[in-house]
Amino acid sequence: MIEPSPQPEPILAPQAGPAPELSVVLVSYESRTDLERLLPTVFTQGLELEVLVVDNHPGDGTADWLRIAYPSVRVIPRPDNPGYAGGNNTGITEARGRYVLILNPDTQLHPGALRVLLETCASLREGSEAIRAHPKALVGAKLLNPDGTVNAAGNQMHYSGITTCRGLHAPAERHRGLEPVPLLSGAALIAAKETWVELGGFDEDYWMYLEDTDLSLRARLRGYPLLCANEALITHYYRLGMNPRKFYYLERNRLLTLCKVYQERTLRRMAPALLLTELATWGFALLKGPAYLAARWRGYAWLYRNRERIRQKRAEVQKTRVIPDATLLEDALTHLPFEQLTNPHLAGLLDRLTRPLYALLRPRMGQSGLGRAA
Repeated sequence: MIEPSPQPEPILAPQAGPAPELSVVLVSYESRTDLERLLPTVFTQGLELEVLVVDNHPGDGTADWLRIAYPSVRVIPRPDNPGYAGGNNTGITEARGRYVLILNPDTQLHPGALRVLLETCASLREGSEAIRAHPKALVGAKLLNPDGTVNAAGNQMHYSGITTCRGLHAPAERHRGLEPVPLLSGAALIAAKETWVELGGFDEDYWMYLEDTDLSLRARLRGYPLLCANEALITHYYRLGMNPRKFYYLERNRLLTLCKVYQERTLRRMAPALLLTELATWGFALLKGPAYLAARWRGYAWLYRNRERIRQKRAEVQKTRVIPDATLLEDALTHLPFEQLTNPHLAGLLDRLTRPLYALLRPRMGQSGLGRAA
């Protein structure tokens, strides 16, 4: 365990006076162990910054430890626990920096990672010979597994809404430079404060899981670029797993995202493929047992109870659209990433069964016929 005491003094912006260039927002829920590993790597980046920890579980001792070990960190208690989405929104609202970085506590920064992210954002804002200026771009880092392989160089989505890590387990050197990506990971995501405000932050109905997918797609509909700065390296101590609660949020939020983002005619054309995905997820739930089946039903029930609010959200999203659905679907996967399963034999069987069907059912991508912006 890395102790903060032997680390050099952090360079911190004062609470009063000029705003810092960068605010780092961390959402904590019993995250002291993760923060003990992460914070020393934040405060040795050599940048003027502020760190805000939104404490979604006050009373677990994390806030008390922070006040002693890192008194310059701003701790914001949220005893109501608004989830990952709501916790980050609280931090974004309170942030004073010109740029705001959303960062998972279960990460560790490599030297220079924050400088790369900031310089990328500055280049996009001011323009350069190499980079087309776009001040409203959202930028992610390259996330690595502890063994040094890629955890995520951005995210990717099957056209039916299932989202996975882009480049998972690939050699780190495979992704270099600044790449446009279909989606960004909420584990490490930076944008100008004004961009976060314009997007309205994360949709707090998501609570957790796929809130970054929703944010990415809403940004793309507005024409904001999504980029992965692959020289900004961050190790992500992510533990892959599934449980009924996670399954509930993943599937509920997948359908919520589709309802908000795609136009009605796109959804109609995708209906056969969406039905296939529903059957596949129900099959998964059946294999996993009653708790997963109940979670699937609860997801449908939540969507039905909140149908009017979803319609309102959908209308708001569609008003901001400047690109057609065809553009969103150009880089969507046409096969499910079964290669990320731990059982290669099962992965191969499922892929052979579903790949031809998804290819056949994929909506036509013509700009003139699919989801043209109004």
